[in-house]
Amino acid sequence: MRPNGKVRHVLVALAVLALGLAMAAVPGLTSPGRTAAAATRHRRPRPRAARPAPITFSHATVVDAQRITGEPSLSISPKLNSAHQYDTYVSTPFGFATTASFIWKSEDGGTSFHLVAGQQPPLGKPDTCVGGGDSGIVNDSAGNLYFTDLQGLTDVSGAVSTDGGRSFSFTCNQANDTGVDRPWIAAYRDPLTNGREYMAVDSVEQCTYECGLGQAGSNMLELTQASGLEAAHQVFSPLPGQQIEPDGIVGGLVVNQRTGSLAIAHSALTTTSGKLTGGGDANGNDNAVVVDVFPKGYSATTPTPVPPGDISLCKPYNPVGPCYSSTVYAGPLAANGNSKVTVGQDFTPIAIDRNGDLYVVWAQSPVNPSTGLIDGPTTVYLAVSTDNGRSWSHPIDVSGHIRGLRTNLFPAVASEGRGTVDVVWYGTKTLGNCKSAGGCGSSAIKASWNVYFAQSLDVLTRRGTFNRRLSFRTAKVTEYPNHFGAICTMGIGCSTGGDRGLLDFIQVQAAPDGAAYVVWADSANTNGAGGTSSAAIDFARQTSGPGLLHKSVRGPRRYTGCAPGSREAIYAANGSETKASPNLQILSSCIKGPDRAGDYVVTMKLRSLRSLSVSPALGGTAALWLTRWELPTAHPSFADQGHVFYAAMESDSGGTPTFYAGETKTLAAGPGPLGSGQGFFFTYPPTTAVKGHYDARTGVITIDVPARVVGNAARRRLELYSVTGLTATQSEPSSLSSNLAANVFNLIDASAPYDAR
Repeated sequence: MRPNGKVRHVLVALAVLALGLAMAAVPGLTSPGRTAAAATRHRRPRPRAARPAPITFSHATVVDAQRITGEPSLSISPKLNSAHQYDTYVSTPFGFATTASFIWKSEDGGTSFHLVAGQQPPLGKPDTCVGGGDSGIVNDSAGNLYFTDLQGLTDVSGAVSTDGGRSFSFTCNQANDTGVDRPWIAAYRDPLTNGREYMAVDSVEQCTYECGLGQAGSNMLELTQASGLEAAHQVFSPLPGQQIEPDGIVGGLVVNQRTGSLAIAHSALTTTSGKLTGGGDANGNDNAVVVDVFPKGYSATTPTPVPPGDISLCKPYNPVGPCYSSTVYAGPLAANGNSKVTVGQDFTPIAIDRNGDLYVVWAQSPVNPSTGLIDGPTTVYLAVSTDNGRSWSHPIDVSGHIRGLRTNLFPAVASEGRGTVDVVWYGTKTLGNCKSAGGCGSSAIKASWNVYFAQSLDVLTRRGTFNRRLSFRTAKVTEYPNHFGAICTMGIGCSTGGDRGLLDFIQVQAAPDGAAYVVWADSANTNGAGGTSSAAIDFARQTSGPGLLHKSVRGPRRYTGCAPGSREAIYAANGSETKASPNLQILSSCIKGPDRAGDYVVTMKLRSLRSLSVSPALGGTAALWLTRWELPTAHPSFADQGHVFYAAMESDSGGTPTFYAGETKTLAAGPGPLGSGQGFFFTYPPTTAVKGHYDARTGVITIDVPARVVGNAARRRLELYSVTGLTATQSEPSSLSSNLAANVFNLIDASAPYDAR
């Protein structure tokens, strides 16, 4: 989100531009006076070093097949569960109007996700305070889960769960502030015992010229904390938080788990020499990336006043401050004082490795200092500090390691082993028409976006200094474009134009074994409205190649044609997890076709189908067996985003089932059984009746789906992506479309994702 008056004046929108560049082979050299043949004849052959496996990722797991949202946060528990996997959590906001955000949990390494048990169906909101603006999650060293949620720019809610999301202890006043934006949280060790929880947030109403910072009406970086009993009850201090310095927008915070040192990254406006002058220029652009470090952490319960005339709490601006401020990068300024570049579209994420080395990434574009509009390519940069943020390496072009990318947005960064880093971002080969009236950000520009990945394992030399010859290995995380068209980076200013359907960021984290886990927003469907796309959240994990601990990663199998169900066939809601009945437990999900008749054949094998009845204790008496898949657009002109199709069997109270297929629709916001401002959901209505049957003896459901019903003529043998079989319950059958709540189902089981050809 963005507070009014500090929205990003940047709209990036963009279409595919293929660049074909050939690499010339470099001939080998021989010693002077010897021919190549002679050199080969007398040289002792060397054994070839084994090439490392390529970096690959799993098929995309759809975190939630119903809820339309974006900017996912990601956290991984450090503890193995009973399935020998790391519990993985994802959170997203649902919007100010809904006052809801969501938390999902995977206990099978990201193969499938459920809303946490401490959620309230059918909306799915965790049993915490109101929120819906910006959400975030983090696990501490003991595996406890911390959750933060923005209350419509008025305050921040905080919560902690010690039982994996079944229950929460929470506060509705984590900031005690108004005009606040974009909270980020971090945990040092276990805040409930021997550690501390931190929250950094921006405020626009708590500072005037008299407070010493001299930036009335601008974003002010604030910090607050909790530990011990206070953390257990989510009681933070000081409230309002400790003011640090003016900024553009805070990008995150990390803690050194050995020393307790705390580092906070943000965008800002500085002189070309890096001296902090404010949050942004007259156009709202930031030219600098700044990091503030509290080397001893922060534990004050009352704020320290910033001396009059000082712009920051930190050194060098405040000689006796408890922190120091360093400029990672400072861009050039024009004669009018406006920046010639913009950074932090939208954020400047920060990561830390096990040794305490810091890594910051940002997206940077040239801008016209008169208009503030982007007028050139956008590049993802990385900078590294080996001395706890006192000094930084030169900016490293990360996105340039993938040929042809012209516009790169929403970078995220992770680190684990010393000198290792993973970076992900949205990228496209398209650059807008920078000579148009709207600059490169014309919302009419068409672009094809994917999630890209870059990894370096040699950021540092053996002596621990920055390696100027570091190398990157790259990969594409997405199997198909996750978005077509514009991406708006103006925050809440996108209400004036541009597509903000993906919201403002994506994330990558390193699992304890060093594997990369990635979450992003996927809008490859036709469910958008009013120029804004509708996105589901996708997850993928690294399946091969080196991880950030210099060890080869072994991920889950990538399935084709069929996939098994998950171990977690449960109804998770209202603080409990109820095991599914056998008729809702998936053994396998398959799809074949189109066959000669032009049909797809969809099958699901259940543990038992001797009865179709389900207990009301599983969320409803209407049962649903559904397989959904994604078919990205096949039109070079990008006439549409793509499609999500499905085939289903449904039975109400164990009665005779119906079979149907179709394309997802959108349940729009408005008054209804879910309450006013209920947000947006993908729904799977019984659009077209199709032939199907089930075998009570074998537990197999078979559905024949004409290819024409799901947008694929028999002659077009296109690949189907992220095919997922799922079982669910509903309060009433889907045919009762007048009851909006009946269209929001309770997920019970889901298969692993698979592709089909």
